[in-house]
Amino acid sequence: MSAFTLLFGFAILSFAIRNRSFLKLLSLSVLGVSAYLTLHGYALPLQGFYLSDGIAFFELILFIVLSAFVLNEDENISITQTLFIGTASIALLESQTLLNFIISFEALSIISFVLVANIKNTTQASGAVKMFIAGSIATALIVLGTTFYLFEGASLNAQIGSTGTFGTIGLWIMLSGLFYKLTIVPMHTWAADSYAQIKASNAALLSGVAKTVAAIAIFQTFSPFLLQHIAFNLPILIALALITMTLGNFLALFQKRVAKILAYSSIAHAGYMLLAFVAVKSSYASTGLLYIAIAYIFMQSALFLLIGNISKDSTQLRLDDLKGFGKKDKLVAFLFTVQLFSLAGVPLLAGFLSKAVLVYAVVDVDLPIVALVTLLNSALSVAYYVWIVKHIYFDEGDSKLQSLQALPLFAQLILLGGTLYFGVFALDVFKVII
Repeated sequence: MSAFTLLFGFAILSFAIRNRSFLKLLSLSVLGVSAYLTLHGYALPLQGFYLSDGIAFFELILFIVLSAFVLNEDENISITQTLFIGTASIALLESQTLLNFIISFEALSIISFVLVANIKNTTQASGAVKMFIAGSIATALIVLGTTFYLFEGASLNAQIGSTGTFGTIGLWIMLSGLFYKLTIVPMHTWAADSYAQIKASNAALLSGVAKTVAAIAIFQTFSPFLLQHIAFNLPILIALALITMTLGNFLALFQKRVAKILAYSSIAHAGYMLLAFVAVKSSYASTGLLYIAIAYIFMQSALFLLIGNISKDSTQLRLDDLKGFGKKDKLVAFLFTVQLFSLAGVPLLAGFLSKAVLVYAVVDVDLPIVALVTLLNSALSVAYYVWIVKHIYFDEGDSKLQSLQALPLFAQLILLGGTLYFGVFALDVFKVII
C-alpha cells in the first residue's frame, strides 16, 4: 500500500468522523505512516508514476507540513481538505507522463476550489470567485495547449518528446496556463487579491503547499522541452522571472494589510522559483528549486497560519494592528520575525540558502546579470519584511491581537524547526535531485 492509497482512503473515511480530537489523532497517524511508506520507497501503485529520491525527500517534508496544518485546523472539513490536498500532491509529484501530470494537476486545482468554497464572509467570497475565474482560464489554456501539442501526433501517455512548430506553440500555451497558477506576471493579479481575501489557513495551503508542489512537478515534466529549445525559451523565461520577482517585491512595499504583503511576496517568490527554469542546463537548477520549495513551504505556511491565529479576521489585519505585539507576546512575535527574516534571505535560515543555490545555478549557466538583478530584488524585499518587524517591536501601541493556543503553537514550532534546520544543514538537500 502506498502513501497515496493510504491518504486517499483515509481522506474519504474522515467525512464520517465527527470528533475533532480523534480525527486529528488519526490524521497525524496516517501522515506518519505515509512518511514511513515514502521513506522506504513505496510509490504510487499505478503505471506512469515514479518515486525518485528527490521527490521522496520532498514528500517527507510535505507530510511534516501537513501535520502542522492538521494540528492548527479548528474545523473537521478543513482537516479533510488538507488530506485531499496531500493526496493530489503525491499524484502530481510522482507523475511521469503528460496525461498523468494534467489529470493530477487539475485534481489539485479542483480540490483547491473546494477548499476556498468554505466561505464565511463577503471578503472570502470575493477571493474565492477570483480564484475560480483564474483557475478556469488556466484550465482552458492547458486544454488548448494540449490540443496543439497533439496535432503533431504526440502521445499523452509518455514524457514530453521532440516537438515541431505546433508542438512548441502548444507547450508554451500549456505553460501559460500553468504559470497562471504559479502567479507568474502578467498572470498574477488574481493571486494578489485571492491570497489576501480567503481564509488564512487556506491561503497557507494554496500559496505554501500547492504552489511549491506545482513548481516542482512543472519543472520535472517540462525541463526536457525547455532544454530542447533553450535558445528560444531562455529569453522568455528570463523576462518572466525578473519581471515577476521585481513587480512582486515593488508592489509589496506599498501595502498596509499584512495578508496583501504576503500575497505579493508570494508572487515575488514565484519569480525566484522560475530561476530554476532559466538555469535548466545547470546541474544545480533542480537542487535550487527543491531547496526553495522546502524553505518556502515552511516559511509561507507558518506566516499565513500565524496571522489567521492571532487575528479574528486575517484579511483585515493591518500593519498598525501589530504595534506593541512584540511586548504583548514575545514568543509569537519571535516566531513571526524568524519566518519573515527567512523570507528576506537572512543567513542561517532556510530562505537564505535556497536563494543562494538558485543564484549559483544562474551564474553556472553564465547569466551574471540575472543573478545581479535577483540579488537586488532580495535586498529590496528586506525593506518590507523589516517594516513589519519594526511595527511589531519598535512602534508603541496597545495590540489587541490574540495569543496562540497549544496546538497551533506546536504547529508553529514544527514549521520553525524546518526553517532553522534547512538553514543550517544544507547537505541533506544537496544529496538528492528531483
